This record gives sequence, C-alpha cells and structure tokens, in this order.
Amino acid sequence: MKRRGFSRLIRPGGILFWSTACILTGGLASCDRSVTHVISEKDAEMAETELKIEKLDSEKSVLQQGEVSHNFHIDKVGYYHADARDFFPHPHGFEQDGRYYANGVWSEQPVGATLERSKPTPEALAKVEKALEEEQTAAAPSSHGHGFGMGNALMMYWLLSGSRGSFFPGAGFRRADTQAADWQRGVDRQRDVVRGYAAANPGYRRMVDQSRASGMAVRPGQTVRGGFGSTPSSRSEGSSSRSSGFSFGS
Repeated sequence: MKRRGFSRLIRPGGILFWSTACILTGGLASCDRSVTHVISEKDAEMAETELKIEKLDSEKSVLQQGEVSHNFHIDKVGYYHADARDFFPHPHGFEQDGRYYANGVWSEQPVGATLERSKPTPEALAKVEKALEEEQTAAAPSSHGHGFGMGNALMMYWLLSGSRGSFFPGAGFRRADTQAADWQRGVDRQRDVVRGYAAANPGYRRMVDQSRASGMAVRPGQTVRGGFGSTPSSRSEGSSSRSSGFSFGS
C-alpha cells in the first residue's frame, strides 16, 4: 500500500487533527501557532513615537486655548495640577511612604482634584517658557525640521501661544514662533512613517491594539499572540499575559 503523505493526513477530512499530529511529531509546544509576532526594537520605537504623536493630537486644541488637562505631563516642566494651576515634579495623587502628593504639598490623606483642566498662572507659564528656551538651545544642532524630536517643544509653544496676554513673551517664545511650523512638519513626517510601518507590518498593529487594551507598555522580546489559542504561562503574571495577548520574556 502506498504510504500517505503527512500533510494529507492532517488536511480537512484526513485522519488526524492538528493537535494529534503535533503530539506525534514532538509535542504541542512545537506546534503552537498562536505566537505570531515577536516585538522588535523597531516595533517598540515605532510604538513610542505613535504614542507621543497621539499625545500631541489629543491635547493640541486644549493647549492652544491656553489650558492644560489635569495631571498632563510636559517633559522638563512637570505634571500639571489643575486646582493649583501649576506644574509639579510628581503627579497629583502620587503616593510614597504612606503620604500623598497634591498641589505641591504632601498630606497623610489622598486629596481629590476638582478641575479637569485650567489655565496656568503667569508663574507657571514662565516655567514653561524657560523650559522651551532650554530645549531649543540643547537641540539646536539637530532639531530644525527633524522628526518628533521637538514635539515636546511644540506642546509648550501651543500653550504659550494660547496664553498670550497672561505672560510677557521672552526669547524662548519668540524663537519658537519662527520654528513651530517646521516642528509640525517634522511631526507629520513621523506620522507618515508610523502609518507606513504599520501598513507593512500587521503584527505591529496587533501589538499596539493589544497594548492599549491591556495598558501594558510595549517592550522588545514580548510576543503578540493570535491564532487558535495561547500558551499557558507558569509565571506569576501568567493570567495577565493570557488575557492581554502578551508573553513576557525573551
């Protein structure tokens, strides 16, 4: 009798199901088709850039009105506490050693915020302009029109531009006024790069969607799971990995 090919045995209507075939050829682990994409350094880089662009987009209209959302963070300035109308080094509600940080002071009890957003004080705006000037000086050799590098400066510029009349514009703002259009074009170019990368890498899109659903940061070496199941994990965070679609470890 002619020997049947292995592929014929496991095809629809054949003798074996995939699970049985896998056991015969070395175990289910070797046939786990659920691991479809291992996150690379480039994936993580693109995901970080996409997150920053979304942050810009979501806050642009608020900042251009001269307001800042509660607990919004601007690099080199701090976290915004809407009730205090100022920026601080820790988020509102930050807990450390049994104490809670809010509006620039520590307390024994958590303090809730009453405002979703507000207009910063002139003193807070002065902090923003100082940080804007410092960022432009530090990035001057490579920032002109390049990528997302000046996205943080763009946010500061939007806030200061929307707050005209509430502070006295200094050198940092006047210089930014001439460069903001180039910064925006740089961000838009990066937006196109991310879109092109996502279109060419379906696994990347699944990775980002699952990261958003789980709230877990994207890191190289994680695996995005799909297919007909996921591999149980014996690690302590196994249940979280199965529900989120990420398997931690290299």
